[in-house]
Amino acid sequence: TVYAYRVGSGDYWSEWFQFRTADRANDTSGFSFIYLGDGQNDLKSRWSRTIRQAFRQQPDARFIIHAGDLINRSNTDAEWGEWHYGAGFIHAMVPAVPTPGNHEYFRDESEHLVLDPHWAAQFTLPKNGPAGLQESVYYVDYQNVRIIALNSQLIMLDEAARTAQVDWFERLLKDNPQRWTIVTMHHPVYSTSKRRDNAVLRELFKTLFDRYSVDLVLQGHDHTYARGKGPDAVPNGPVYLLSVAGPKMYESDSERWMDVAYENTQLYQTIHVTEHRLEFRAFDLSGKLVDSFEKVK
Repeated sequence: TVYAYRVGSGDYWSEWFQFRTADRANDTSGFSFIYLGDGQNDLKSRWSRTIRQAFRQQPDARFIIHAGDLINRSNTDAEWGEWHYGAGFIHAMVPAVPTPGNHEYFRDESEHLVLDPHWAAQFTLPKNGPAGLQESVYYVDYQNVRIIALNSQLIMLDEAARTAQVDWFERLLKDNPQRWTIVTMHHPVYSTSKRRDNAVLRELFKTLFDRYSVDLVLQGHDHTYARGKGPDAVPNGPVYLLSVAGPKMYESDSERWMDVAYENTQLYQTIHVTEHRLEFRAFDLSGKLVDSFEKVK
C-alpha cells in the first residue's frame, strides 16, 4: 500500500512524502533494498553523493541497511544533522534499517558504554530484541526475508550483552519461517586489516551462521570492500560482505580470504530478492558495476 504524509503544525508544514509498505509474505514478484557501509566522515559534502547515487540507482528500494558508524563522534548533534541533510528527502521516503557501530557509543563517567541518545530519539525500530538491547538488536521480517541486526560493539566489549545476543539469535534462527536470512552488524567476522581480528564473532556466531544457513552477513568497520565465504566455509554458509560509503579509507592488507576486494573506493550496494533468487550488485559513485553475484534456492 502506498501512503502519503507530511509533518507540521498550524501554519508550518513540510512537503508531502510517500512510501510503500511490504507486499504480502507469499508475494513472488520480489523487492529491492540498498546496503551501505560506514558513512562516518564528511557526511554533508561527500557521503551525500553515495546515498543519493544509490537512490538514483535503485529508486524503488524498500529500505536502506546502514552497517554502523553512521557518524564519527557520538552524541554530536551537528553530525547527525549532516547525516540527515546528506540524504535529504530519501530518509523521509525510504525506511532506515541501522545497526550501531563503535562510533555510536561513548563511555560515561563510570566508564560504561552508552549508546548515543540520538539513536532512540530519531529511529523507531522494532523492540523485539533482548531485554535492555531493544532498538540496537532487533529483527525485521519483510516479505520472505528475515533481517537480523546484531550489536557487535557490545558483543566485543560487554560479556552480558554478548551472551544475551547469542541466546536470542539462536532462538530466532531456530524459529525462522522466512526463505532468506540476512544478518547485519558493524564489526566483520573476517577483517580486511592485518591489525584487526574479531575472533569472538567467529567463535560465537559463525557456527550459528553455518548451522542455520544464513545467506548474507552485511558489515562495515574496516573501510574497504570485500566479498567472500571465508577460509573455512561450509556449503550452505553465508557470503560475508564489507563495504564503505563514506570517504574515510583503509588499506586492504589481510590474508586473502575474500574473492573480491577494493580499497580507496566509496561504494553502495543493491540487493534484489525474489522467492528463489537473490541478486547482489556493488557500484562505485560513477554508477559503474564493480562486483555482483547471485544465490539461488
